[in-house]
Amino acid sequence: MNISIIGTNGLLATQVGKFCKANNHTVKAFGRSEPKDYEFHTFHKVDLLEKDFSYDDILDSDIIFYTAGAGIQSNQKDASSDIYKINTFHPINLSKELDLKSFTGTLVTFGSCFEIGNNNESNLFTEEQVVTSMLAVPNDYCVSKRLLTRYVSCQKASTFRHLHLILPTIYGEHESAHRLIPYTIKSLKNKDLMNFTSGVQIRQYLYVGDIPAIVFDLVKLRENGIINIPGIDTFSVRQVVELIYKFYGLNVTEDLFGKAERSDITMLKLQLSGKKINNILPDANYTQFFDSLKIYDKCL
Repeated sequence: MNISIIGTNGLLATQVGKFCKANNHTVKAFGRSEPKDYEFHTFHKVDLLEKDFSYDDILDSDIIFYTAGAGIQSNQKDASSDIYKINTFHPINLSKELDLKSFTGTLVTFGSCFEIGNNNESNLFTEEQVVTSMLAVPNDYCVSKRLLTRYVSCQKASTFRHLHLILPTIYGEHESAHRLIPYTIKSLKNKDLMNFTSGVQIRQYLYVGDIPAIVFDLVKLRENGIINIPGIDTFSVRQVVELIYKFYGLNVTEDLFGKAERSDITMLKLQLSGKKINNILPDANYTQFFDSLKIYDKCL
């Protein structure tokens, strides 16, 4: 299959690229820099903040993955205009242009559980409830992802299939060092002091390496529209830290928690319903969190 990846070196793009290599797919990569951790056939240097790329370069694709993103990392302060341009307007323009040019493959874009907003109830949000959530959100990233998801819910392409997958917290061995899991593991190995929030935020965790296989299975089934991919693991932040400590045969201490602040603390419980994806792919394989730590341990 011919695969195009827009946004080359992010966590998700890297896993898609590796999956394509393992399954002998042809990869075109579009981004500011060449892929570092996966092989590709052609690279097109594109800075989405400077100029658009030629849509004609991707019309022969069977699947187009839009994995570019801005405002994702809390330690990077992207301009609001850049966040909306990358997360909202570029994928919308891409969708419109593909329709105009009679693209016949599948466009894959991604939403986020953070679109739910400031929720403290133990609800599993369906796709429709994510789309229609009116809960307050803390930043432009959340709003930008909401806008894209709302667009996909309203706009139906006439020539191609548009899969828009709502993801929970994704993690993997190539993620940024400051994020919870690599931060905790590296700090333990280096015996550094650590600071966490109170750790009460509830999140679903999905190993990023599981996503490409799920996407390709959905494409084979000719699925379309918005689908939640919640994974199988739900933990509080504190439980994640405890599991990492347990993996290394250690016990957590109370003084670790309550010393840090994060903007997402207002979004206490973010949980997606998996009813739809479980009906479509009842036998999908997911990596359990504790097993994924073996992969991390080898890479960090």
